[in-house]
Amino acid sequence: MRTIQLLSALVISFQCNVFASSQKDITFLIAEREYKTSETLPQFAKQHLSEKFFIRFCRAPNEGEKRNQLSNSSAISKADLLFISVRRRAFSERTMKLIRLHISKGKPIIGIRTASHAFQLRKEKVPDGHQEWPEWDREVIGGNYNGHYGKELICTIQHATNSVDHPILEKVKLPFSTQASLYRNSPLPNTSTPLLLGTVKGFSAEPVAWLHQTPAKGKVFYTSLGHEEDFKKGSFQILLKNAVNWCLN
Repeated sequence: MRTIQLLSALVISFQCNVFASSQKDITFLIAEREYKTSETLPQFAKQHLSEKFFIRFCRAPNEGEKRNQLSNSSAISKADLLFISVRRRAFSERTMKLIRLHISKGKPIIGIRTASHAFQLRKEKVPDGHQEWPEWDREVIGGNYNGHYGKELICTIQHATNSVDHPILEKVKLPFSTQASLYRNSPLPNTSTPLLLGTVKGFSAEPVAWLHQTPAKGKVFYTSLGHEEDFKKGSFQILLKNAVNWCLN
């Protein structure tokens, strides 16, 4: 009996270790103030991702001299997926090298909202030992960010042409509205595939979610949604969960 109990314990331990080793790692890079993703993304990850994936966070403060210093950046090297919510930062050369290495290995990227202009400062001087990445939007995200329409305009989200059957949109109920100002991203590069469009009264529709590939053929999903109120909507939550599963499938 004792031998059987020991064997059973070993089998259970082995099964647990196999399950743990098969779990994928998601590393979140959070460095923006306006949309409060330092609050919404950890809550989303805890509720919808933590049972299936290992979750890590890298953060940078929003004010002061350290706003371009990303904490816990070594977690980038452990990531199977980088989930990026960053706005206009120039991280250290070491951190940027880790991000580039992730991409060069063909690993996937998810970006929301300000991730289209994550690594390009405006008028600030780039600190010594730090780097920008001006080509990030077009090369990696597959976007064409050119500002946004007014914040007071309610935006309606609907399918892009021929996107209805994509697995990222499975069970995403459309249309829905968002308080997020509509980003101007038209025209997208030919290498990007629109999934969702946003419209505001008086203007042409703009892509608000699309697919792209990195130069190393890594999967990319980006959405210009990500307002604090978006995270309260079931459709947006399902969209992000589906995108994570698609990227790590």
